Amino acid sequence: MYFTPPGLVDLVVDLAVPHLPNGPLTVVDPACGDGAFLSAAARRLPRAGLVGLELSPDLAQAARRRVHGARILAGDALRGGWRALEDALPAGGLELWLGNPPYNGTSPLLRDREAYAGLRRRVGLDGELAPGTSLRDDFAFFLLLVAERLRSARGVLAWVTSATLLDAFLYAPLRRRLLDVLALEQVVDLGAGAFPGTRVRTAVTVWRSSGPRRRSRFQRATAAGGFRPGPAERFWPERPAWNLRPTPAEARALDADWRARGEPLDRLVRVHCTGLKTRFDELLVDAQPEALLARVDAFLGTPPARLAGFARAFGLPPGVLPKLGALRRTPGLPRSADPSLVRPFFRYAGARHREGLPDSARAFCYLDRRLIPRGDHRLVGGFDPHAHPVKLVFNLRELPLAAILLEEPGCVPAHRHARFAPLEVPERVWALGPGAARRRGLLGARVPNLSPAGRTWAARLGGPRAAFQRIVEFVNSPEVQEGWAPAFGCWRAVPVPLDDFPWRPGAQAPRGRGASHEELA
Repeated sequence: MYFTPPGLVDLVVDLAVPHLPNGPLTVVDPACGDGAFLSAAARRLPRAGLVGLELSPDLAQAARRRVHGARILAGDALRGGWRALEDALPAGGLELWLGNPPYNGTSPLLRDREAYAGLRRRVGLDGELAPGTSLRDDFAFFLLLVAERLRSARGVLAWVTSATLLDAFLYAPLRRRLLDVLALEQVVDLGAGAFPGTRVRTAVTVWRSSGPRRRSRFQRATAAGGFRPGPAERFWPERPAWNLRPTPAEARALDADWRARGEPLDRLVRVHCTGLKTRFDELLVDAQPEALLARVDAFLGTPPARLAGFARAFGLPPGVLPKLGALRRTPGLPRSADPSLVRPFFRYAGARHREGLPDSARAFCYLDRRLIPRGDHRLVGGFDPHAHPVKLVFNLRELPLAAILLEEPGCVPAHRHARFAPLEVPERVWALGPGAARRRGLLGARVPNLSPAGRTWAARLGGPRAAFQRIVEFVNSPEVQEGWAPAFGCWRAVPVPLDDFPWRPGAQAPRGRGASHEELA
């Protein structure tokens, strides 16, 4: 639980107030915590009514003590509390929605099928989400509920949210819905570190319920600068991403040039898998293979009733006991551990490991499909993508972009949407995709894991490994990191130029030959 810094609370109120028309006003915070936003609004707007909703009864009581005259309800906004909140609001007046709704990466609501299905029906986005995706974060549901409210009520919304709202590919349908219903007035990108002790990127967005549409304002602010917004830039959100930030001209030029000269990374590298999620690293990962094998073997030999003693003996925290019990009751578990299932495991950490994996990142995991649910082992039939000794490891649609060439067999974790691509794959898998490994029959000889155009490019460079190395250099280059990625990196794959020219548009290779590998590097 992170409380909003006072300077950021004041910024949100300052951004919202100029957009309020005259009239009776109610300030609403549907995740009010101890009342910070309502308290600031009471000082700035002393004649406004104040209504809050808070999940924690203790915090709700603290808000009542802090903001005299406010009506503070205790309840879960996403499980019935929202209706009570709306019933507490006066009809016909203006509404100012302020706050910092929860964002945690994966909403607990996803584990409540009935509540999740009901909320999805209410906000009506089911047909607009890409297959295999979900809204995933609480702040998205809060935004959709307020947007629904402001279809009929007049008002302003000014919230702190995760900056994934601005540009993450997952939230393009959410942005489109908000832009259809509300008028975006202002965006202030706070970057990382607005909340002490965290690295999460955050932003403030300000929306109106009605009135003429106009270009939105985009600014930057940081905690180090006292949350004072910098110079403003006007922009229109554009399809298909509907990003809530302007796209610099230099980034557009890089993107157009590279797309004309190459292929997107996820198409160039034909077969790539999401990284491994054991979903139980405390049990299934260890720096010492002998200790890992002994722990898994003891777990498989321990009856469910004695798992507390097992956890104490192996130093596992008490909080994992329910998870241990659920896994131990899984049908079909073996009676003992199999040493052949202990695999090297690399704690890949994205940008921190651009120069290679240090010894501290090397560990071992126990890779058994029966102990890793939901297919997160990424083994498909007879195809084991982890086993190849050369793999390109990279991340898509998650900043900062990074890539390395891992030249050891072993498993790569799913850090920040990390993906990995073996240098070679069976011919049938290359032609038909990983699902082909489920079918009966031979998978064929191993072939380079590159598109047809990528194979031609690799032949000019000296082979598939040289192509993978060039991709690593390209993804980590200043042109990608500082020019392309801030504009496009959160919502689509970087296009990789497949020629011998330098990466910057307009740069020319020496006459009569392409630029050398050393010149490009």
